[in-house]
Amino acid sequence: MRPNQLPIETLRWLERRLLSLERQERYECAYALRMEVAEWLLGAVDANLTAPAPL
Repeated sequence: MRPNQLPIETLRWLERRLLSLERQERYECAYALRMEVAEWLLGAVDANLTAPAPL
């Protein structure tokens, strides 16, 4: 696996979490999660992405 590549389990978790946040109309939270993932994927040193927490 290349650096900053998401395992399929993590990708599926992110998709479910984003869908859940949007269904709850928590759009700011969904946006913030997307931005954290984007920073991490781009290799930002200060990205704050950690292992997913249980829902």
